[in-house]
Amino acid sequence: MAKRNPSRNSRGFTLIELLVVIAIIAILIALLLPAVQQAREAARRTQCKNNLKQMGLALHNYHDIALTFPPGALFGDDDYGWGTFILPYLDQGNIYNLLDFNNFPDDTHGGSGVQIAIPLQPGATDQVLSVYICPSNSMSLTHSPIRAGASTADVPSQDYGGHARSDYKGSLGTGGGAVTGMFGKIKDTLYPTRLRSVLDGTSNTIAVGEAYTELMREIDGPSHPNAADFSVWVGTNNQHQNVVAEAALVHTINGPRDDSFASQHTGGAHMLFADGSVHFISENIDMVTFGNLADKADGNVTGEY
Repeated sequence: MAKRNPSRNSRGFTLIELLVVIAIIAILIALLLPAVQQAREAARRTQCKNNLKQMGLALHNYHDIALTFPPGALFGDDDYGWGTFILPYLDQGNIYNLLDFNNFPDDTHGGSGVQIAIPLQPGATDQVLSVYICPSNSMSLTHSPIRAGASTADVPSQDYGGHARSDYKGSLGTGGGAVTGMFGKIKDTLYPTRLRSVLDGTSNTIAVGEAYTELMREIDGPSHPNAADFSVWVGTNNQHQNVVAEAALVHTINGPRDDSFASQHTGGAHMLFADGSVHFISENIDMVTFGNLADKADGNVTGEY
């Protein structure tokens, strides 16, 4: 009896079958990729939320010792701010101890947009702190493109050796010339806030929010017109501006203003409340409600948000 040739019964993939398999794989990848991206963004949002929770604990630990929350700024724009004073309560006491609070001029910013009053202190103010960085933010610059105390003309375009970035800012309140929020300036006799000053309740008052605005995202170097608005943890740099508008409603979340709350999260931004809780606030929030949340003692009922 003749032996059968096994090669006669074996067959490979035809071109059509191979193309079908490739197409199926491509469809599966297309279906899975959005899910993977969503999972990654969910993890990034969780980390961002945890950053704010750490700040909330630090703010309350500071209050336990000083019997006040930290000042928004010592003297004014571009001076040492709240993010500096809570460093010891963020396990960054070693950096805090390196800071020289006496070696800087009084507010020399003067509205020029080209100077930073706090001098660069290598090994301290240039340290990138993960707690002040939202992992969802896409900005490649981690340091201010304007070196401390130097004008934009004095800084080579390749030298971004300034203060380290922050993606969060404190609430100054609803504006109108008066500080109604959690953070003010000692210079203007706007003393640091005490718990008893938060008459609307700490669970109804915004303390800190995300600061990754459109103008912040556009900054690409020292010659950029928005370079002076680069947010840094050591100082203010627009971290404590008005969070809502008066009449024009221009301070909407994720709006075009450089002094509003904003993020790269879809649909809104995370906010730390004065009680230490963190909430994701929709960019479509009613602005009256938003204003009530920003004011610590207006007596208004916030309602649903």
